[in-house]
Amino acid sequence: MKKVFTLVAGALAAISAIAATGQNDGIITVKTSKVARPLVEQWAQAYKAIRPDVEIEIVSAKVKDADLTRTNIQTEGSNVTYVGRYALLPVTSAANPLKDDIERRTWSAKDLKRLFFFDEELDDDLDGASKSRKEKLADKLTVFTGSHSMSWTPALAAHFGYTKDAVKGNKVAGDDIYLLNAIEAQPASVTFSSLSFLYNLQSRDIRTDIALLPLNVKKDQGEAFGNLDAVIDVLEHQRIDAIPVEPIGFTYQQADSDIEQFLAWILSDGQAYNHAQGFLQLDEKDAKQQKKLLAEK
Repeated sequence: MKKVFTLVAGALAAISAIAATGQNDGIITVKTSKVARPLVEQWAQAYKAIRPDVEIEIVSAKVKDADLTRTNIQTEGSNVTYVGRYALLPVTSAANPLKDDIERRTWSAKDLKRLFFFDEELDDDLDGASKSRKEKLADKLTVFTGSHSMSWTPALAAHFGYTKDAVKGNKVAGDDIYLLNAIEAQPASVTFSSLSFLYNLQSRDIRTDIALLPLNVKKDQGEAFGNLDAVIDVLEHQRIDAIPVEPIGFTYQQADSDIEQFLAWILSDGQAYNHAQGFLQLDEKDAKQQKKLLAEK
């Protein structure tokens, strides 16, 4: 009997972080993109320790595997169980010649909208003479965003109230990890990336080759961005308008006992592994709701 489930992420677009197919009882094959693979591997290793009878295979997802276009709307014949959250931060290269100018300013959600999106309402009230220094600086920065169906770009756009067609800049094909390659190759540029790509997962510090755009936030919130665990703690308990925080979850055609038990474990004991890989846990209310919905499937 063929069993299918897929991990997706985002408010309106699927990153398709994981797709899993179990072709025989006790066998689960997980398709995952680069952003989620370390977390999936850690879940699989920990689950194998308590369920040695279950085999979990992990393979790379391709763009064609992103068969969902909405994560908050179930497609016909599919189910979704959310198992965590990811966050996106605006970032530039540490070698950006405009880095000092960028870091002398703080960037609000409205500033990021002007920087990353086409918006006639925001742009019509500006002309060259009336632009602020920050707006003129933004004009000098190249924007890079993802172009494929597994990218988090649609979720980024939805967070700020736009469609993906409103996103400015150069589109980068392939996995969203290549957005960081793009700003390295063209330093006078910006993009958004996930915590798991921006921080060293061992030291928990910001990677030395990138620099975050300073956000217009409270002092204690701003101080948290220097450490991965500190920023996760802030984002799990506080909403910051300039930072998209979106769910990740498994989709599957049919829930059998292997799938149900694996997902139920992730919703309980497996949450302990989210932070290590740069992901947020579900809040307690959402975790209870997901457990209830899973039990009803």
